[in-house]
Amino acid sequence: MLEAFFESKVRLLSVRRGPLAEHVDSLASKLQRAGYTRSNGRKILTLVGKFNNYVRLKGVERAGDIDEALIGRFLEEELAEEGVFSSAPNTLLRHLMDHLRQEGVVPMVCEPPLDEDGKLLDKYMVHLRDVGGLALSTRNRYQTEAWRLLKWFRERHGSRPMSGLSGPDVLAYITEMSETCSNAAGRQLLCSNTRSFLRYLRWAEIVDTDLSRVVPKVPRWRLDTVPRHLPWEKVRALIDSVDTTTPDGMRDKAVLLLLAELGLRNGEVRSLEVGDIAWHAGELRVRRTKTRRERVLPLPHEVGAALAEYLLHGRPSVDMPQIFVRHVAPMGPYKSAGAIGRIIAKHLQRTGITAPSRGAHLLRHSLATRMVNVGVPIKTIADVLGHTSIGTTAIYTKVDINTLTTVALPFPGGAS
Repeated sequence: MLEAFFESKVRLLSVRRGPLAEHVDSLASKLQRAGYTRSNGRKILTLVGKFNNYVRLKGVERAGDIDEALIGRFLEEELAEEGVFSSAPNTLLRHLMDHLRQEGVVPMVCEPPLDEDGKLLDKYMVHLRDVGGLALSTRNRYQTEAWRLLKWFRERHGSRPMSGLSGPDVLAYITEMSETCSNAAGRQLLCSNTRSFLRYLRWAEIVDTDLSRVVPKVPRWRLDTVPRHLPWEKVRALIDSVDTTTPDGMRDKAVLLLLAELGLRNGEVRSLEVGDIAWHAGELRVRRTKTRRERVLPLPHEVGAALAEYLLHGRPSVDMPQIFVRHVAPMGPYKSAGAIGRIIAKHLQRTGITAPSRGAHLLRHSLATRMVNVGVPIKTIADVLGHTSIGTTAIYTKVDINTLTTVALPFPGGAS
């Protein structure tokens, strides 16, 4: 597989000599599958060849004898004065070490032993997953707050066990952390996340009382805000502005349509697979949902056409089930919500549309608002959005302009 990156027989022979001889071809195959260009793959493999020659001259006979210290000596002795590589050589060689570890040639790096607080956080994460059934992003948010509380407790009480956590400690923590929150929503989130961890401490019998009751409640009335959305004409202008003559444009338009026409969540778009689309039936199955309840949605013609165009002409040829993948190496599915947010932000900026927010929920809220204003029943809206309770969907009735105008009282004294 080295032939995909090198043509010279002399170069091929030199790279295939030494203790790494039987591993460089499989590394080259992995780089090609990950979508690395010939130029970038050649840089990595050229450096691997230099390192291979270096260790051979040092008397190393087995790839299993290579370690981080040997790489460090190579970088210091051989490449300290070279400016040939635009990327840091140690970063390029990371591909080699990761490959050798995955192949079982060199042992995996052992994680340092966890301290008691680290073990507690790990158990808390398992609890949130197995007992609470929470999504990874939610578990991470709860873990972050738990870590902050543990750090705060250690700074004040040293190695004192968590069983000594008291009500005054909790109140002092909430009071101090509240000062760092810029609004009521932040303070509410602080209190909610802290309560979750305190309930776990009681559930795990680490503390004797339910300290979550000590956490004050932040006044915030239900339905006190209006969903952040765009008028439909602006949503339409945003979608129509996308240049679909490029692979990126084909992807972006398909993403925007899924958000704006079907109201999918960020994570639902990222996890959508080719097998989730029933082309003949005109349906789309949403399986990996926030509420863990699968739903089937009709596939509008424009959405289906955009998905087909991207799959046939824009998507990189990678063996992965997800529809949307990175277009640059290493190719693979999007792992963070920020990728979808950046697509929306990019096109909002290009079109000059001013929006109250730039995340995936902007278009989701816009769809719900549009459905309410054209008279779609609230139960149908809840089913489309995947809400488990109609009460969650009720907030959109606040932007039902058509209905609100029918109940508006005349201005006292009439119009002047």
